[in-house]
Amino acid sequence: MAKTTYNYKRYKMSEYELGVFPGARAGEIAENFTVRDQDGNDVSLEEYRGKWLVLETGSITCSMYVKNIGGIKKLQAKYPDVEFLVIYVREAHPGARLGPHETDEQKLEMADRLREFYGEPRKILVDNVDGDMHKAYGELPNMVYVINPDGKVIYRCNWAFPKNIDKVLANRDQLHTKEYMAIITAAPWVMIPVVLRGGWDALWDLMVALPMITIAHLKADFQNLKKKLSGGDTKAVE
Repeated sequence: MAKTTYNYKRYKMSEYELGVFPGARAGEIAENFTVRDQDGNDVSLEEYRGKWLVLETGSITCSMYVKNIGGIKKLQAKYPDVEFLVIYVREAHPGARLGPHETDEQKLEMADRLREFYGEPRKILVDNVDGDMHKAYGELPNMVYVINPDGKVIYRCNWAFPKNIDKVLANRDQLHTKEYMAIITAAPWVMIPVVLRGGWDALWDLMVALPMITIAHLKADFQNLKKKLSGGDTKAVE
């Protein structure tokens, strides 16, 4: 099924292509982008040159993002020289309570609610309503990029996990090319209350989609394994 619009009104697995991962990979310079801070000021990636940087994408209804917050707080204490940022992207599971973004102003307001709901300790940067940064970097709901002071990506992954980020930051003098994690979803005790922020219809949509989600992940896992065994180009699903 073809995608409808970036800010979809109801979640369907067809909105995502798990085997597609555009953007700079480990060893390449991260593409510059301009987003906004919570005061509405423009902020570009170039402004962070000279710093170690961890970028994670997330949204209010993304349980894969929410599960990381406690672990990221510990990493902030462990690596005070690293700048940890959240890029607020589209809502993963919109519904009657919390629908899709319609304007840039609304998206800025929702970023405030994200911090309020979860006590997010990082600086929140807000992508525009059309998702330009998100699309350029992979369009998945909870990606992570680790970028060195020269602007080079040393690690990226389709799903963010604090334990993996910790390993990368402890070994910054090398590239980390494993950019694919095989998962299905977050634990139910995280997933259910987070998705319910969108509404009961958002949770229903996720439950209905679970068989297709499982199939999509298994297909991506198989493609990833096939790429590795063949020794071919792993740009999409390494």
